[in-house]
Amino acid sequence: MIFGSPAFDGCARPRIRQRTIIAAIMALAMAVTLSCGRHERSSREAELWLGGDVNLGDGGHRQLQRISGMVPGVAGIINLEGAVATAPQSGKFVLWNSPQAVNELSDIGVRVTGIANNHAADLDPNGPQRSSEILRTLGFLPAGGPAGPALLKINGVSIAITAHDLTNGVPQSLQADLVAARSHADLLIATFHVTGPVSYLPRPELRRAVDIAYAAGAKVIAAHGTHALGPLERRGDTVIAWGLGNVAFACDCTDEEDAILLRIRVQPGKVIAADVLPLRAGLNNRPAQPSADPDGVFDLLEAIDSAKLARHGNFASF
Repeated sequence: MIFGSPAFDGCARPRIRQRTIIAAIMALAMAVTLSCGRHERSSREAELWLGGDVNLGDGGHRQLQRISGMVPGVAGIINLEGAVATAPQSGKFVLWNSPQAVNELSDIGVRVTGIANNHAADLDPNGPQRSSEILRTLGFLPAGGPAGPALLKINGVSIAITAHDLTNGVPQSLQADLVAARSHADLLIATFHVTGPVSYLPRPELRRAVDIAYAAGAKVIAAHGTHALGPLERRGDTVIAWGLGNVAFACDCTDEEDAILLRIRVQPGKVIAADVLPLRAGLNNRPAQPSADPDGVFDLLEAIDSAKLARHGNFASF
């Protein structure tokens, strides 16, 4: 009875085979499309590194030359202590960076320079605005103060980088600033500059700022300013570096040599890898270089309540 039904007569079979073939072709096309889509999404991936405080003065001292081998071809983000300006005439202590010295940052892949710190206006109340203008002319993206957030695009991933100075406490506009920056990018990196005594313990104003940044959706949060290392934390899917330390300082105004670079790999909306690279800061015109005792730095980080580090020789992941 079934095989005698009109749906299965001799004339219907070719049409059934035809529909089957068409359905198979459509299924194959859909699979290829989905595969291409997955490949396209996975290819939207960016790698960056974050470092702490940098002051170069008049430059020309090769303070940065050994860092490029630690993060070859990777875009960098640092805090530039002091204004970008020519040598000051006054004899008072100020931090400054000549335009020629700032150009040296491009040799280590720096793309974003934070200018929100307690020395930004050492030379002039309008120093941050002038620094921002000069940095843009030199091809860098300034972040913080009058520059606002920097928007960096790498391999199809848009990354907003904010910089806030906490010297006078947590800015009232912090939450609104971060939410606005996050709305214009695939991923938010929030950085904070803190002043105060050298300490491995995060200051109260930094704790409040980090909580606000986390609530605003920042996936990477990093601090600098006290020149000391701080713990490394994984909070949910957010990476937090409570203190990056120094990268290089032209003056003899800090003696904190232990530092780290934070290397991250991100996709839209998430961090997929985070590594810590121990650094011996380049102080008083000496060159910065990889730490001679990375395990000692890892031991210190874990002793101050960092996340567990998976060690891989001269770097560790967490």
